[in-house]
Amino acid sequence: MQLDLVVDLSTKFRMATRPREPDRKTTRQIVGFSLSPEIARAVKAEAAQRGVSLRKLFEELWAEYEKTKPAKARQ
Repeated sequence: MQLDLVVDLSTKFRMATRPREPDRKTTRQIVGFSLSPEIARAVKAEAAQRGVSLRKLFEELWAEYEKTKPAKARQ
């Protein structure tokens, strides 16, 4: 016995959509880097514990770095 399965993908799967910023391409840029599995787990756990996204966690980290780096490095 052979079964044929037909799935209408146009109605079966719908992605949640939210309004995008009008000029998002000019307000965001993807920055990619690779971490060891141990550090990646620790970073994800920290973001989850704080209830923030990885992007937000990095923004917080960067803001603290900017406050504490030596004046000579700020230029």
